[in-house]
Amino acid sequence: MDESALERYFDKFIANDSSKMEEEEEEADEEEKMIDEFCSLLPDELLTLYKDDTAAELQGGSSMLAVDRPTTPVIQQPQIIPQIENIISTVTLGCSLDLEFISRKAWNVEYKPMKFKALVMRIRKPRITAKIFKSGIIVLLGAKSIEDSRQGARKCARKVQKLGFPVRFLNFKIKNMQASCSTFPVSLEKLSFHRHCSYEPELFPGLFYSGVPGISVVIFATGKISITGAQNEAKLYEALDDIVSILSCYRR
Repeated sequence: MDESALERYFDKFIANDSSKMEEEEEEADEEEKMIDEFCSLLPDELLTLYKDDTAAELQGGSSMLAVDRPTTPVIQQPQIIPQIENIISTVTLGCSLDLEFISRKAWNVEYKPMKFKALVMRIRKPRITAKIFKSGIIVLLGAKSIEDSRQGARKCARKVQKLGFPVRFLNFKIKNMQASCSTFPVSLEKLSFHRHCSYEPELFPGLFYSGVPGISVVIFATGKISITGAQNEAKLYEALDDIVSILSCYRR
């Protein structure tokens, strides 16, 4: 079967997504819990976002960006555009997988079951890392947009399908969006007295803010903000607007 025929076969399944999800999710109940925990982890990269931004500030603070979304008439201040750094998503293939077989036949994969139960597959375009579990659930990391994440999931599914597995493309979900942006210098010492704030400069230079349900925020004195936990862009902008309105009261 040539590649175009395989793609038509794959797209046929996508068009006929049935409601057999419950059955397949019950079989992978324990694995699903582990995947949920994995998706909700705060990556170590978040704790290395702090950099010395003094040089950038001296050059004119070019990190302040205008956005075309409507602003309140009271404050004539441009809002901030968050830059998406990483999107974590999941998709279900609807069948059990032989990870050992896939590791022998596929390219750009790594499988070390003694260290981690999932097989790691890497896609170059878009640049995605996929964790493939035996139950057929895939966790995708590294995408810079929702479309890239979906496209990477489709490519992983096609690679697995070409190895002979009865793959379907089911229940694609965005689990976590991680973004960052730069605003203006902030007095973290004063901000630390605000509710929902945790600041221990002896241990870490950033202040942790937990005032937005489901969203974790790290704020640095230079005005750099890191946001994680949003599942869509609307929630991301909503959290950012709330945070910036608070930061404006503690501006240096």
